[in-house]
Amino acid sequence: MDYKEIAERMELDASLMRGCYLSVLVEDIYDERFWEVIIENVRPDLKDKIDFPNPSPKGTRGKDILKKFKSFVKENFIICIDSDCEYLYDDKVWYVADYIYHTVVYSKENFQCNHLSLNEVCRDLTLKNYDFKALLENISIKVSPLFYVWLYLRENNFRQFNDLINNEKFENVLSFDGTQFNDIGDENILCQSIEGRVNDTLQILKSRMDEGWYNSVFTHDIPQIKKRLTEQYSIHEEEILSFCYGHGVLEQFVSPFMVKLIEKLKILKTEEIRQTLSEASDEDIDNTISRIENIAQQDINTKLNDSFKYLVYSTADNKQMQKIKEKLADELNC
Repeated sequence: MDYKEIAERMELDASLMRGCYLSVLVEDIYDERFWEVIIENVRPDLKDKIDFPNPSPKGTRGKDILKKFKSFVKENFIICIDSDCEYLYDDKVWYVADYIYHTVVYSKENFQCNHLSLNEVCRDLTLKNYDFKALLENISIKVSPLFYVWLYLRENNFRQFNDLINNEKFENVLSFDGTQFNDIGDENILCQSIEGRVNDTLQILKSRMDEGWYNSVFTHDIPQIKKRLTEQYSIHEEEILSFCYGHGVLEQFVSPFMVKLIEKLKILKTEEIRQTLSEASDEDIDNTISRIENIAQQDINTKLNDSFKYLVYSTADNKQMQKIKEKLADELNC
């Protein structure tokens, strides 16, 4: 298949048939809005002038397909993908190049799970704030040993442990289902459950490794990995959750946790209203509470789907989002 010819045809179709200035190849149709919002924020003049062509006649995309077009990217023909954090253990990864953009964090879902984004969702639904920063930093520290081991195994291509340390394992470790979080204030119980699952996994790994090897990894290799991540990428232990498997973070932890949390925050808000309006009529109190309850009934997953926009539009400094925007600003001169 002549991928150069396909790339040229997609460019031509975008320009002549759709009146677009920029063609963007993404892994999946669900990624289109994420990249469109970021690009238009960097280049407002490209609003409604971005084309997302399908590079495969079968309708499938994915990294393997997009990689075939890496030699043909330029100012008006770019590739945007999830990093999957491959660049952290492979210095020859193909997508670290001009006119190819990756999420920096594991995937776009990690931006949906950012503490700033989640707090805005809470404010939208309950008019209440919640300290997601402290919670996510605590969870990051608990899960970080597993993440560092995951990096070590991939850097050294030790495939014999792929069945133990993988994306499914991160999903299981972060699973909110069955966790004893019944009220705000139970965060320590939640974090202890995650830490317990991490330790259980590491014990299994230790039993499958030679004990001397396992001890050497944690004594020598992991400290070196932590130092490299900090010095080269400014990735610290307390933000590791942003680099864990994004689907697992969102679907197994954040989404079900938010359902429980929103219900608790709604109760707190209604109690505040009752106290604030203690001298109002019962009808006025009931009407106000009813409005709060209606707001909180919005679909949480729909809100989470768009929560990344808070990072795009906000003036808050998010390092990973800023890196994406700076690279786009430097290279997009359509």
